[in-house]
Amino acid sequence: MRRSFALKFFMCFLFVFGVFMSPAFAVQEIKVGVVYPRTGALARLGETTIQGILLAIDDVNKAGGIKSMGGAKLVPVVVDAKDATTTRSETERLISREKVKALFGCYSSSYTMVATEVSERAKVPFFTNSIADDILGRGYKYVYRMAVPASIFGRTPIDALIEMSKGTKEQLKKVAIIYEDTSYGTSTSEGFKNRAIEKGLDVVLFESYRAGITDAGPIVSKIKASGAQVVFPVSYLTDAILIIRTMKETDTNAAIMGGGSGYIMPDTIKIMGKDLDYIFSTACWNHDLPYEEAKKVNDNFKKLHGEYIQETAGELYAAVWVLKDALERCGTTDGPKLREAISTSDIKKGPATIMQPGRVRFDAKGQLIDIFPLLVQWQKGELKTVWPNQAATGKPAWPVPNWTDRK
Repeated sequence: MRRSFALKFFMCFLFVFGVFMSPAFAVQEIKVGVVYPRTGALARLGETTIQGILLAIDDVNKAGGIKSMGGAKLVPVVVDAKDATTTRSETERLISREKVKALFGCYSSSYTMVATEVSERAKVPFFTNSIADDILGRGYKYVYRMAVPASIFGRTPIDALIEMSKGTKEQLKKVAIIYEDTSYGTSTSEGFKNRAIEKGLDVVLFESYRAGITDAGPIVSKIKASGAQVVFPVSYLTDAILIIRTMKETDTNAAIMGGGSGYIMPDTIKIMGKDLDYIFSTACWNHDLPYEEAKKVNDNFKKLHGEYIQETAGELYAAVWVLKDALERCGTTDGPKLREAISTSDIKKGPATIMQPGRVRFDAKGQLIDIFPLLVQWQKGELKTVWPNQAATGKPAWPVPNWTDRK
């Protein structure tokens, strides 16, 4: 009798346990790989992007995780993409050993080219903020870009400056373009040059330099001698600071139009102070966009890190919510099915809509369709979106005063 009761109780326990441990009820973990530089010259840029991804993952998990998969939590596995070789090996390890179901990376376009070769073979979706055109020019099916491609990115400042200089005493005619010799630098600078020529401007200087320079004197001397009204330096953080300082020291008065990256980092204003005022830059995203969700994200990021959420951190914050949306709809981490869900995304509300114009969907190549590039300008210590009008939170200051006339 007792054995019979005990047996029935045990069988009942197994049934209940089995039900709650079934896929419909079990709370799973979904690992995602985060592949960004954490050491070396790009460490600061990589870390701030990682912070944006981790904030988004935390927000997704606090909101109940992936509800269609029993409240599954996203679990980040962060690695250091310190060079191309390490990026490849770490991406392979994340997929083969950690079993990540999606990847985010790698800031540097050169590293992203390598990492996506690995992820594509493994059929693992890869979200990137790298802008080199070649990344999506290889016919890959599992790569998604949350930024403007370099060829379009390069047109923005030319069009914007021509438009804002009309009717002023200084219409734009002569431009100089200098760029670091990486995939990012070469692809972005080509976009600048092609658009300038197309618009009838005189490109009086077009020259590369070795990334990580310690003396900007020679390249700045060429800028000054060229007579350019505007110089387009495509540079990362340390190079950007050195070029600006050298231009001030040599009284080189061409207006500065940065190509994103170092020209829009919180560190730059901390180091440069008032010397950064009036400097323009292109951007794929900015924290001050006039969208409710963007303000929420920026406020939360500031509370955690004491600074505004930088461009690439915002883009990848949105990417995490794109992944969440796709997982909710397909209910699986199977690569091809997850890819199909991401590819058919059309998000019009929620945190992913911090991206301009408040909608997220991709074309057949994996490019964000509706996104448009921005022109930003430092004004009294604030990075303001000044173009186009539909996204602007401030008016552009043009013409830019000479160094000696600035207050």
